[in-house]
Amino acid sequence: MAKTTATPARPVRSTSVRQSTSRQTPTRRTPSRAKAKENIPVRPFQMPFDQKNMRIIFIGIAVIVLGYLLMYFSPVMSTMAITISPIILLLGYCVIVPIGIMAGIRGNRKRNSLTESSTNGASTNGSAANAV
Repeated sequence: MAKTTATPARPVRSTSVRQSTSRQTPTRRTPSRAKAKENIPVRPFQMPFDQKNMRIIFIGIAVIVLGYLLMYFSPVMSTMAITISPIILLLGYCVIVPIGIMAGIRGNRKRNSLTESSTNGASTNGSAANAV
């Protein structure tokens, strides 16, 4: 005769407790979209970079690609792969691309300060200072 072993009984969890609790829905509804303020003028989109900036950034990307190509096509332990290609990559990543990002900042600051100073007063002839 084959000997049968009984499996230990597992405690049965009552499912009625889980089914009796239902999820509560929030009573206050949150607005799905913020209301647009009608008094605020809309500024047109302006590109953060000029054509000069984009040219310098693209030159930096080309230098980076050149550095990777030199590293890929040179023999493994050659001077080109160990020294020249990393120097070219360093120039591309750390010099040319940041110059492309920051090029023209001084000119923009001067232009913005000139336009802000001329629009700060109510009038440009100085009569507002005499009226107060």
